[in-house]
Amino acid sequence: MREVRKNCKRGAMVPVVLAVFLLLLYDSAAAQDWSWTKETVDTSGRSTSLVVDADGNAHISYGKDGELNYGFRPAGREFHWYTMKLGGGVNYTDIKVDQRGNAQICATYLSLPLRFLHFDGKNWHTDEIAPDDKMGVEWSCAIGISPDGRRSASWYRIAPDNSAHMRYAVLKDATWQMRTLDFAEQTGKWESMAIDSQGNPNISYDCYVNGELKFARWDGKDWVIRIVDSRGRSGSDYNLGMGNHLALDPEGNAHISYYTTSLLRYASQDGQGWKIQDVAAVRPTGNSVDFRSSLVLDRDGRPHISYEDFGTLKHAYWDGQAWRIQVVAPNGRSSSRFNSMAIDRKEDILYIAFQDPADGSLQVAVGRGVTHSQTAAGDRASGKH
Repeated sequence: MREVRKNCKRGAMVPVVLAVFLLLLYDSAAAQDWSWTKETVDTSGRSTSLVVDADGNAHISYGKDGELNYGFRPAGREFHWYTMKLGGGVNYTDIKVDQRGNAQICATYLSLPLRFLHFDGKNWHTDEIAPDDKMGVEWSCAIGISPDGRRSASWYRIAPDNSAHMRYAVLKDATWQMRTLDFAEQTGKWESMAIDSQGNPNISYDCYVNGELKFARWDGKDWVIRIVDSRGRSGSDYNLGMGNHLALDPEGNAHISYYTTSLLRYASQDGQGWKIQDVAAVRPTGNSVDFRSSLVLDRDGRPHISYEDFGTLKHAYWDGQAWRIQVVAPNGRSSSRFNSMAIDRKEDILYIAFQDPADGSLQVAVGRGVTHSQTAAGDRASGKH
């Protein structure tokens, strides 16, 4: 040992000491899990969409007894949900809030045109978009509200000749101006919209026949469309892009959760390209409505995804090293949880709406981060990932 010490240069010890220090730091690093409580919103509910406004109030749209419903929960530890019926049938909903915290909702139903409902602080108002779509709008819809209050919507249109494309509309001068966004076959059966800081719409959507996940961004003059993931690019699954959900980070970069036939995936913008990660294996139920994922970013920019795996509702989150998975609700009588997720970024509180597997009631799981000390060896031994 004396000979070794004699021949070692003092500077050569610095990387070794630093490596040991970092290893010990990681071994004793603080880890975060999420602790969940549950709140009952209504006796039943499906096709949910959830959002939290800047003041921490939660808003939800959902279907019950063949009607569109709206729920509101004031901010605070003591919870109470207030609900009301808005009429009409509903297969799919999407909810956002404007700068004043007023709710805006799109709703689809097979026998009705696409509806856009907005609350002005006192009353609800309803617009019918594309009333000439004689077959109705059965599948998904998505909406966006710009900082100046401009409203936009996208939806999946099935024409009498059985062609299907994604449509987009923006409200200008009290008129909905419409266009087909992508003419490829069966585009936009699953879609999601987010508005960037410039007020421009960004949309993720599937191109089902071609086996692609696409991302469209309005640059102020034109729509710029990119392929995010495609059949054969990073796996053998034939179908992909189902149940996609879009979130933008403060820099305007896009983050998307979505399904392939057997996987939940996460895509994030990496310069001009995309970084694709496999989050978890999933078992499909064979029911298209069960391809539902929701994505939010916490204050540290880390993604959280709620998703369904053969009737089990799960929460996946990135801990800085790997994806970790939690079960939020088990399987039950029905394989469909109809989940949606939102976040209160002031306090990093997660909200996941879902249909209860036991009694079919509409529940919201509230998740709060729990920080604790862990060791790397202990984490591996516990089987967490």
